[in-house]
Amino acid sequence: MFNRIRRMLGLSEPETINLPEQSQPAPIEGEHLLIFSDLHLGEACKEHSRIEYLKRGARLDEDVCAFLEYHTKHRPDDARPWRLIVAGDFIDFLQITLTPSGTKGLRRRYGLGTREKESIWKLERLIERHRRVFVYLADFVGAGNRLEIVQGNHDVELFWPGVRAALVCHLVDLYFGNETAGQGDPEAFRARVHFNAWFYFQRGLVYVEHGHRFDPYCATPPQLCPLKPQAEGSLTTPLSGLAIRFVANLEKGFTTHDKEHWGVGDYYRYYRVKGYRAMLEAIWRYVNLLTRAVEDYIEHGRFESPRAASEHEAGKAALTTEAGMSRAQIEALDKQSARQINASAFALFATLGGGEVSAALLTALGALSPALLGLRAWWSLGGGLLALLLGVGLARAVRRRFPTDPIAPQRARAPEISRLLNVPFVVMGHTHAPERRRLTHNHHAFYINTGSFLPTDAPPHAPHAPCSCPQTFAVIAHPAYGRPIPELKRWCRAASAPVPYRR
Repeated sequence: MFNRIRRMLGLSEPETINLPEQSQPAPIEGEHLLIFSDLHLGEACKEHSRIEYLKRGARLDEDVCAFLEYHTKHRPDDARPWRLIVAGDFIDFLQITLTPSGTKGLRRRYGLGTREKESIWKLERLIERHRRVFVYLADFVGAGNRLEIVQGNHDVELFWPGVRAALVCHLVDLYFGNETAGQGDPEAFRARVHFNAWFYFQRGLVYVEHGHRFDPYCATPPQLCPLKPQAEGSLTTPLSGLAIRFVANLEKGFTTHDKEHWGVGDYYRYYRVKGYRAMLEAIWRYVNLLTRAVEDYIEHGRFESPRAASEHEAGKAALTTEAGMSRAQIEALDKQSARQINASAFALFATLGGGEVSAALLTALGALSPALLGLRAWWSLGGGLLALLLGVGLARAVRRRFPTDPIAPQRARAPEISRLLNVPFVVMGHTHAPERRRLTHNHHAFYINTGSFLPTDAPPHAPHAPCSCPQTFAVIAHPAYGRPIPELKRWCRAASAPVPYRR
């Protein structure tokens, strides 16, 4: 209770925590790049609907393992290895609701938070459930390939040094065990795994980031040190993260990846099928989300962490040396970031239905005021209609201020980044909407969104039919002659091989 009051007054004391060093890997000349994102490993780590989630997790494991095995055995040429870049949301810490035995109260109901020890516990449970994936990933790295992991909004916990170390240790143990003879050097293996808190950059070739920092509903600022203001032992949680923890995770069988554009009508139709009891439960969860979001703003969102800001600035300074960018380029990239919805009272009001509530109140006021003043009935009708029109206009205007579409901001930022860094290829994930778009300022430049690697519940296509498998990824290979060309591909389950992406 006293800690909460201190946070509301901005008087919380800083905690002693370990922070990671910011660094960029050294690229290898002519190295082939393999890029995918949004695996969301963790959806199977639920306390409820265990069989359903385990079956869904098994389908994902099968596809990822086949993908890794294929590319472990197949390279564009034998001389140069792959550098696999996971462009964010590799692990979905947000959707892991498993808890240690003996956990009680809110942590039992909603799952653990984002503290370092809690995140390590989540990671260990995840690896237990997706062991096959990490075995094949270890084999991929053990074969001489490199692994780059870029942080997304669902795996911001990879910021913690302890989580990074635990992941690398598990990969080393899976590959070597107690039999290091003839399998290479464990330290060399470790050196081939690298974490990127913001982006992966290869001068003159490619810039890769997750893309969530352009989405105010998912941004986790500051990117290089996302500590939660007034609670620096935890990490900042965007509004989308609050919605997943306090609403989506409680709904059995519910997935969030295909519902970014759902409105009130879509949710009404979804719950109408489930019955009125489910609808009432959903309304109660939404009210709870409103409460949690307001609490988060009062205790954290309206403040800034001086420590996080300082570490972020120090991280940017380090990147100017390690990534080979100028300070002006780093600053320009940083200025592109969207402001988190949680940091603005008005944005939170508008996003959580404030415009619609205002419209309803205006309509009621317009209809009741004439009656209370003793005017005729038609005055009430006219006043109500006028207030309704004004209210609907207000609600729409408020909504337009905070659009929910994450695709447009990424498309807008890609050419800016390409010109700023003089790099031909800009790659992002986050939207789950794969595309390869030529940029207008340079016909050799492209924006690529890798889509996602999530499986579908639909039956597989016929063996000789055009591939419609949903898992997509990008390849940037160096041909023997000429310039590299980025390719967007599908992972075909029927053929167990990559195929060109066609809509």
